[in-house]
Amino acid sequence: MKVSTDYLHALEGRIRIKVPEIKGSPAKADELEKQVQWHSGIHFIKANPTTGNVLIYYDSQQTAQTNILQTLYELGYLRQTAARGLAAPEPSADGNSLVNVVLNSVAQSMMEMALTRLVTALI
Repeated sequence: MKVSTDYLHALEGRIRIKVPEIKGSPAKADELEKQVQWHSGIHFIKANPTTGNVLIYYDSQQTAQTNILQTLYELGYLRQTAARGLAAPEPSADGNSLVNVVLNSVAQSMMEMALTRLVTALI
């Protein structure tokens, strides 16, 4: 299964993901933290209702990124892949899906930085 989000940044043991459902809702952000914090292997979770970002630190020896994303999906915080958005990786033996996610994230960050610099230069 693939899930969709507008932003996903993943490193070994760390995920930052955009969850639109919590943006502007401190109650939803708190609810998400309480539901996920006891998931096996999760060390820290912070859901920011101002930005809609969720930061998760986890032990990659105890759980996989895909397990965390699956949990968020099952709790209703992520959607199945739609026409737009970045697809979360499916489990794979060679890890290529994680590489693709990281490359897509880096490319997106570079484009955002270039656009910011361009706008700043124009002002």
